[in-house]
Amino acid sequence: MLNINRVTLLGHVGRDPEFHGNAGGDRAARFSMATTERWKDRDGEPQERTEWHRIVVFGGTVDVVERLVRKGTAVLIEGRLTVREYTDREDRPRQATEIIVAGPQGMVNVLASGADRAPDGPEPVAAPPPLPPDAAAAAGGWA
Repeated sequence: MLNINRVTLLGHVGRDPEFHGNAGGDRAARFSMATTERWKDRDGEPQERTEWHRIVVFGGTVDVVERLVRKGTAVLIEGRLTVREYTDREDRPRQATEIIVAGPQGMVNVLASGADRAPDGPEPVAAPPPLPPDAAAAAGGWA
């Protein structure tokens, strides 16, 4: 039986990414992303609902996030949905739903924004080519 766990989101980054590393040299990037649904109600009044998503990026895509993604950047994300369990500061069990972007199935595609410029330069930064299919090995086993 086949199973698919795939999420595609198109929205805007809610805050600058945070970067973390471990003793093995593997890096991760975390950021929030907003998707907004707009419609008109029965009276013709515009309505809006924004959903916030936690994005976690592993592997070579972390370098792309570091160079191109800032608060407000429009991005297309593809990854897998996961629920992480943890204990908060008051020792209560909690769950966090996250989109994991890793390996050949994960993607961060920077679309457009004034935030897609290099931090110290006036010229736009071009996105690198997509990773080859064997990039899962290069993702350090995070795939």
